[in-house]
Amino acid sequence: MVFSLRRLAAWAKFLTMFVILTLIFYQVIAWISHWIQPTYRYGEPKGPAVKVFAPHGETGTTGGLTDLTERLLLFYWLGE
Repeated sequence: MVFSLRRLAAWAKFLTMFVILTLIFYQVIAWISHWIQPTYRYGEPKGPAVKVFAPHGETGTTGGLTDLTERLLLFYWLGE
């Protein structure tokens, strides 16, 4: 079997460039993803703003099945 050194060198150059460009593209996408990521959504509001939604269990309600059924009924009632 005969191997051409030019063909082998061209293939190695192509593979090297492919790997390098793939890594650069990955880093660019990771940087853009980090750049457009929103701020921390669950932080305390600043100024006169009031936090309206409290996670489950912080409101002092009894919770359990009644809370779940009320939320489900509200979901169906609003049609969302």
